[in-house]
Amino acid sequence: MKKGFLFTLCLTVVIPLVAQQTLSLNDCKRLALEHNYTIRIAKEDIGSSEAMASSARTKYFPNISATGLYNRTNRNIQLLENDMLIPVVPFSAINPETGEFDPNRDPANTFVFNPISGGLIYDKDGNPVFTNYAWLPKDQLQFGGKNLFMAGISITQPIYTGGKIREMHRISQLNNQIAKFSLTKEQNELLYGVEANYWRMVSLQEKVKTVESYIALLNKLKTDVQNLYTEGIVIKTDVLRVDVKANEAQLNLLKAQNGLELSRMALCQMVGLPFESNIMLSDSLDKTPSSIDAELLADSTNTTRPELAMLSQAVSIAQSGVNIMKSRYLPNVGLTAGYTFLNPNPYSGFSNSFGGDWNVGVAINIPIFHWNDRAHTLRAAQHEHKKAELQLAEAREMIDLQVRQAIFAANESYKRVSMAEENLLLATENLRITSNAFAEGMVKTTDVLEAQALWLEANSNLIDARMESQLSTVNLRKVTGQINIDEEIW
Repeated sequence: MKKGFLFTLCLTVVIPLVAQQTLSLNDCKRLALEHNYTIRIAKEDIGSSEAMASSARTKYFPNISATGLYNRTNRNIQLLENDMLIPVVPFSAINPETGEFDPNRDPANTFVFNPISGGLIYDKDGNPVFTNYAWLPKDQLQFGGKNLFMAGISITQPIYTGGKIREMHRISQLNNQIAKFSLTKEQNELLYGVEANYWRMVSLQEKVKTVESYIALLNKLKTDVQNLYTEGIVIKTDVLRVDVKANEAQLNLLKAQNGLELSRMALCQMVGLPFESNIMLSDSLDKTPSSIDAELLADSTNTTRPELAMLSQAVSIAQSGVNIMKSRYLPNVGLTAGYTFLNPNPYSGFSNSFGGDWNVGVAINIPIFHWNDRAHTLRAAQHEHKKAELQLAEAREMIDLQVRQAIFAANESYKRVSMAEENLLLATENLRITSNAFAEGMVKTTDVLEAQALWLEANSNLIDARMESQLSTVNLRKVTGQINIDEEIW
């Protein structure tokens, strides 16, 4: 027994008390936006798209690159297969007017004659034999080396590409805009969830307080009935009826507290707080909204919904795709320049040294025919553009329908609040009259219990109606793209 007492005492000392923290709706929104992983991922998508837009912009500028090569070979390049003898033509056999060889100008010094017949001597192939020949040995006509070095720098500047670079840059910028609108969409979804969970927890807080007030009424009634039973005015059955209602109320309180605890943990998870955080919410369901200006909200829908903005950007991207497909029909023009170093040096008899030279040029590519491939891809891009326009038109219709449905639901919930408030006034007045009549002995205990139950039900219905009105208001702000607006819209 003592050991158990000491263990319990140790636990009581070791376990720290969690301080209660009061949060407002804006506090929860801020914490959720800072904690949510989806929001953080969407921000990384924005950073990525911005980098890709910057990358696409660089295509306007020259591309400068350096190259280097080392190659080791096994054999040198040899121009001749065998040793060669090349005829030597005397200067006297050159026609001064044409500068060409004329075999008839000085045949005696050019060809070899047969001393007997006096005619030309021919070789086995039927060619006349020249007087003089130059010997070209094959081993002297080799070039290259074991080691080949090459280095160079080149510049390529696109001059005209049919608009492809401009459209690709535009697409990258549109993708960046889509990433930003996607972040807004994710923020709207998150804020909608935060507000919905926030008001549910607020309603559960108020239900717990209502049940506690109901239990206080029962306890007072229980004391009064017990006194009347002691005096013999009522029977034991009346006491038991009150005890049963008190037990039911305690069970309902437990259910409300458990629901509040689960709602608290769900909200903690959404805003990034530990599950064991002891939080309370600063708002209450005591506002009575009125009807909403439908035309005002409907007019603002087309400019505030991020989904419509994203689809609009998608239409622009599809149009750029059409322009890119059209550019495939147009020529591509580019300017090139560079400087190259080689070893062996081809500019100095392939000597073992570095030699270099610059070069400039203009490259033009003109598409002519490729089995109608460009026409097919252009039609595909045009279909994609039309598809994007239809998706945008459909989204406008669906969002307009969502707004109208949300407006009807919001106005209906506001009317329910008004009716629930009136019912609570009636139930409160009924409870007051019944309690006074019971004190004067004019009504029975069951009448008081029934009046208290009606009062509890009216309170609960009002809390539910106010919560539904808040949720419908949040939903209306969501479908109209105004979930980020902190000001009230009623």
